[in-house]
Amino acid sequence: MPMPPATPPVSYRLIKGADLWTDQGQQHGQAVVVRKGRILAVGPVEVLTKAHPKAQQVELPGGTLLPGLIEGHAHVGGLGALSRKANLTGPADLSGTLERLRAWTAAHPKGWLLGRGWDQNRWPGKAFPRAADLDAITGSRPAFLQRVDGHAAWVNTAALALAGIGPKTPDPEGGRILKDASGKPTGILLDAAVQLVEKLIPEPSATELEARLKAGLATLRANGFTAVADMGAGARELAAYRRLAAAGALPIRVFAYMNHDHALMLRELRQGRAKSLSFFQVQGVKFYLDGALGSRGARLLAPYADEPSTQGLWVTDPAKVALDVSITMRAGFQPAIHAIGDAANRAALDLIAAAERKAGRSSNLPPRIEHAQIVTAEDAARFGKLGVVASIQPVHCTSDHSWTPARLGPDRVDEAFPWRALANGGALLAFGSDAPVEDPNPFVSLAAAETRQDPAGDPPGGFLPAQRLTRAEAIRAYTSGNAAALGHAKELGTLQKGAVADLLWVQVPLGSLSPEALRKVKPGRLWVNGVEVPLGH
Repeated sequence: MPMPPATPPVSYRLIKGADLWTDQGQQHGQAVVVRKGRILAVGPVEVLTKAHPKAQQVELPGGTLLPGLIEGHAHVGGLGALSRKANLTGPADLSGTLERLRAWTAAHPKGWLLGRGWDQNRWPGKAFPRAADLDAITGSRPAFLQRVDGHAAWVNTAALALAGIGPKTPDPEGGRILKDASGKPTGILLDAAVQLVEKLIPEPSATELEARLKAGLATLRANGFTAVADMGAGARELAAYRRLAAAGALPIRVFAYMNHDHALMLRELRQGRAKSLSFFQVQGVKFYLDGALGSRGARLLAPYADEPSTQGLWVTDPAKVALDVSITMRAGFQPAIHAIGDAANRAALDLIAAAERKAGRSSNLPPRIEHAQIVTAEDAARFGKLGVVASIQPVHCTSDHSWTPARLGPDRVDEAFPWRALANGGALLAFGSDAPVEDPNPFVSLAAAETRQDPAGDPPGGFLPAQRLTRAEAIRAYTSGNAAALGHAKELGTLQKGAVADLLWVQVPLGSLSPEALRKVKPGRLWVNGVEVPLGH
């Protein structure tokens, strides 16, 4: 009596039924064979079915199969901590924000009052809030509420007192303490000044830190991501990641960029960078040159049009950044430089060029500039010439379009979010969301990239519409573009033989959807390293 055929191993699959999304466009009638966590073959369904009769067949009901998306710029711990803080995103005015705080405070009566997400640019008058606004709600309980971009904090009188911040307190290097006409602190701290209070907040335990990282990664996986560049991890976060990786508890791949702490940097760089792809690796160093445009901390070449007394901030001395960028590149790691204003972007390009003239590029990792929001036409062309990655978050444009012209004035508003200029100049584009600053939903970002309009359709025709990208360019920036930026172009972000089997399926024809429909797309099925994973948290 013949033996029944052996059940094929679950790691050996032939996935068919959907169009494949590749850098060459949408492919019909194609299938993917996966074995042992890698893509074994890509080709016509009939050919692969005949060549792999023992593969378990996975029949998809139409839709589109594409490489697992890569979140190119997020703050994983911050995203995971959102559920543990007052969520201040959304209220249309100060009173609505205070009402939300009042409810959260009542439900969480002990410890520091922590929150994130307020944005004065969305309120009538666009004025910063004040400590006095908080005091009636918080009393003697200290409050620390981060602006949506993380570059400003709104604190109450109790927190100012704990930090010893008063009329005579000087601005720290790289930061500002906003004060009223009489010299009294208003309760708003910008960039480096945020640390004056933040350092007093009790640190999370190791267990809590791991829980935050896992929660942040689970949120990203639920959005269709199979890998993330975590931009700014301290020593404790790196240790937590290593514990999770050793336990096999990381739900997606993590490329960590450590904080620009000189001692931490030297300690990590001495260990050398892992060359082979794994679920966790230290990728480089996150540097800050300037602050954010929304809080007027982005460093500009000329004063702000709506506050001529300032050109923004150097959060870190460019000379210090230049020295440590050079050290990072010589060690074979990747510098990722936060630069939002046109002066900061020029400084970042200059110091990268100087570092390469001095020491060359010792690895396949291109230097990165994070955000690249306000860039002169001359400097936009330099990204491609210097081989610098433009790490972009399209939703910043559609969130900030209503007030960006006021910050810059009519003579230089054309410098804002110059994606087409960067692409035409040969820059490698890598997309992310900057979560938790913005919603990590990649389909909202894709629609933003091709329309430069917010979900309400504003502004009509798009903000500086000549800078729009095509859908193919935008998806590439979330897949193969990010993979190339991470130095893994052959293994990540692509549907080709030998690549890891990180796959995303969506139940829609991705190439023909309207932007409105694109914003509503939800991930359907997800495979990480060849294993199908749940999309829920």
